[in-house]
Amino acid sequence: MGVRETRYIFGALVFSVLGDQLARVALSILVYSRTGSPLLTALTYAVTFLPWVVGGPILAAYADRMPRRSVMIGCDLGRAVLVGMLVIPGIPLIVLVALLFVATMFAPPFESARSALMPEILQGDRYVVGNALITNTYQMGQVFGFIGGGALVALITARGALAADATTFLISAALIRIGVRHRARAQSPDARRTSLLQETSAGLRLVLGTPRLRSIVLLVCTASAFAFAWEGIAAPWAAQLGGGPRTVGLLLGVSPIGMVVGAFVLGRLCRPSTRERLMLPLAVAGPLVLGLVLLDNRAPLALAAVVISGLAVSFNIPLNAVFMLAIDPAFRGRAFGVVQSGLQAAQGLSILLAGAVADRLAPSTTVGVFGLVGAVIVALAARSYRRAPAPLPAPAA
Repeated sequence: MGVRETRYIFGALVFSVLGDQLARVALSILVYSRTGSPLLTALTYAVTFLPWVVGGPILAAYADRMPRRSVMIGCDLGRAVLVGMLVIPGIPLIVLVALLFVATMFAPPFESARSALMPEILQGDRYVVGNALITNTYQMGQVFGFIGGGALVALITARGALAADATTFLISAALIRIGVRHRARAQSPDARRTSLLQETSAGLRLVLGTPRLRSIVLLVCTASAFAFAWEGIAAPWAAQLGGGPRTVGLLLGVSPIGMVVGAFVLGRLCRPSTRERLMLPLAVAGPLVLGLVLLDNRAPLALAAVVISGLAVSFNIPLNAVFMLAIDPAFRGRAFGVVQSGLQAAQGLSILLAGAVADRLAPSTTVGVFGLVGAVIVALAARSYRRAPAPLPAPAA
């Protein structure tokens, strides 16, 4: 990308995502090794989604109330301190999970500020292409974080991986401080200041009160929930496949590889009209392809299904652009927070449900059933999206 700020945001995102995935892998392996319970393992993994559900729309409002660069830097520094505390020897598992929860409370304002900032840096179709590159960056960070996380935990223990996580947040904050230009807050200085709850409510009304925006939220949440429900039972699924920590990391890592390929094809090789035609079929294919694991419970097919599913989930790249470009700049932070909160709630719930089902059924059976049921539900959500009228484009920032 030719925009200097975008390159620094890419770099910061890489380190931030690497750290997040290291922490998730470390805690998932730690809990499963201590308890042997798929449900408790899924519960620990789902904790990282909970902050978006508990305070996502409210915390995301800070991305519109304050300068977005300052929000991003402050969130990274807060997470570095809290994750650094996880390294202290002798901390009980329950305290580790609680500190991780508090640290992830900084994710909603950070991600909302970053997402709302990008349309101000990149205009028109450059934003769509840039968003695809950001998705690539995010997914590659997941690839190395998940695959490397499994190997790293085996080498330096879970606490060593958590120390690496804290360092990545410090690097991310430094890159944003150096490379991203300061901008005034999105809300006009002359606008009447209202309470945080009132501003959050305004964002919710905008998204949920606009049929096309509401249908986008429904489509993204259902497709992602069923395509990624298996992540919470990755450890028991890997055990069923005859693997250990490295297999856990491999399963979690190959899905982002599929998304990287999908993001490149949609973002760089497809025309805008082609992207639009492919969105809905890919949304259905994301969970549907996971049904293949019902046919053969061996690692090669499991990995192939996960890769193809990840590729299909890249439908959210053009859909995200449709959503963000239809939102007034002063509301983009809150609107993104609404979507992410719904997304994280749906994914967290599906992960918990998959963990409960996997306590009774084989993990591979759980993955396949969730995929087939999800495909039907996503098809209904896609139908709702088709029928919703398109909103007028938002004014340029």
